[in-house]
Amino acid sequence: MDLTKRKVLLGLSGGVDSAAAAALLLEQGCDVTALTLWTWPDSAWNDPRLKRAAHSAKILGLKHIVLDVRREFHDNVIDPFIRDWKVGQTSNPCVTCNATLKFQKLRAIADELGCDYFATGHYARLTGSESGRFLMRARYRDQDQSYFLYRLTQSLLDRLIFPLGEKNKQDARAIASMSQDPVAGVKDSQDICFLESGNLKDFLKKRGLSEKTGSFLNRSGQVIGEHKGSWLFTVGQRRRLGQSFGKRMTVLSINHTRNAVVLGDEEDALMYEMALHDVVYLTSLSQMFGAEVQLRSQGTTYSASVTMASDKQQAVVRFEKPVRLSSPGQSAVFYDGDRVIGGGIVGEMT
Repeated sequence: MDLTKRKVLLGLSGGVDSAAAAALLLEQGCDVTALTLWTWPDSAWNDPRLKRAAHSAKILGLKHIVLDVRREFHDNVIDPFIRDWKVGQTSNPCVTCNATLKFQKLRAIADELGCDYFATGHYARLTGSESGRFLMRARYRDQDQSYFLYRLTQSLLDRLIFPLGEKNKQDARAIASMSQDPVAGVKDSQDICFLESGNLKDFLKKRGLSEKTGSFLNRSGQVIGEHKGSWLFTVGQRRRLGQSFGKRMTVLSINHTRNAVVLGDEEDALMYEMALHDVVYLTSLSQMFGAEVQLRSQGTTYSASVTMASDKQQAVVRFEKPVRLSSPGQSAVFYDGDRVIGGGIVGEMT
C-alpha cells in the first residue's frame, strides 16, 4: 500500500510501540496527526503517560490532540469490568476497550480531520485490498496482539494500519531510539492499564469487593478449607490459593452466592467443549467449521470444531483433545492459520 502523502491519524499512548509506529508512518511519507485518549479516571494533565505522548509528538514534529474520554472509559470499560468480577466473569478490558471505545474514537476524529486512515501501535497485520481486508497475526507470534482485536468490525479494519505488524519489541525500541525519543527506554505497560498500583485485588477492594470468609469445597461438596472471598479466584486457577492442600489443586467452579470455591485435581480441570456467547465473525462461515482456538492472550491454540447457533450469536466449541478450563468472561478467538475469523465470550462451565 502506497501511503505517500496520505493523511493518517495515529493513536499515541505514551508508550514505545505507538511512538515507533508514528516514526514508521513518517518514514513512508504519511501526513501524521497524533491522538492521545485521556482514559485514566484519576489522572491529571501532568500524568506521565500524557507527558510522554506529548514529548514523542514534539520530537517527531506531529500535531498532537488529547481527547478527554475519562467518563466514557469509566462507563464503558472499568464499570463493566468490575460488574463482571462481582458475578465471577473475568472479562478482558482490552478487548472491551478496543471494540467499544478506542477504535471508535480514532475513526470519529479521523473523519473530523479528513484522514484517509487511522493507525495504532498494535502488533498485528492486515492483508487484502481496500475493498476487504483481513485481520492477521503479527509476524512474531510472541508479540502478536490480534487476540485483543477480534471484535473490530470490517468497516474499522478497512481503514486501519498496523505499522508494527512485521516488527518485534526490540525493533520498536530501536526505531524510537533513532528518533532520540526517551520513551524507547520505558518499560512495557501492564496488562490492565487502569490499575493504580498494578495489583488487581487492591483495585477491586477499593471498588466495593470486600473480603469475607468462605469455604473451599471438593467435588463432593465437602468443606476442605477456608478462603477470604470467592471473588479473589478465577476458574482454572492453580496458584496462590492461600493455603496448602498437600497436592496441587485447581479451581473448578465458583459459587458467588454461597461464597464457595470448588477445587479438584488436574485431571478434573479439563474440558472437551465450551459454550460461547456474543460471538462475532470476520468472514462468512458454514454453520459448523474447523478452527484453531486461542483462549488466552499469549496462549497456545487448540484444534476444534465450532458449531454456531441459528442466531449466530452463540456457539459451541468442541476440542479435538481436552484443554484446561477457561474462566467465564474470557475471550475465545478463532483462527484459520494466521487469519482471525471470529471469536466469542466464554460462558459458564457445566
